[in-house]
Amino acid sequence: MTRPYSEDLRERALARFDAGETIRSIGEALRISPSCVSKWRRLKRETGSLSPGQIGGHKPRALSGELAEWLRQRCRS
Repeated sequence: MTRPYSEDLRERALARFDAGETIRSIGEALRISPSCVSKWRRLKRETGSLSPGQIGGHKPRALSGELAEWLRQRCRS
């Protein structure tokens, strides 16, 4: 799995956008996808941060508690 882009790169991309550069030219100059710049703009607007999200990790079970126990008993019968 690839690593997320650094916050520094994200900040530089958005600084270029704020300076009036187009998303496509930013992508070409920084060798990133233009969609990355768009997504980072949305992330900054919605969360106020450019920190990358968590990749991978533990996923909780889909069923738990009484429903899981009920289903186990039904499968045994």
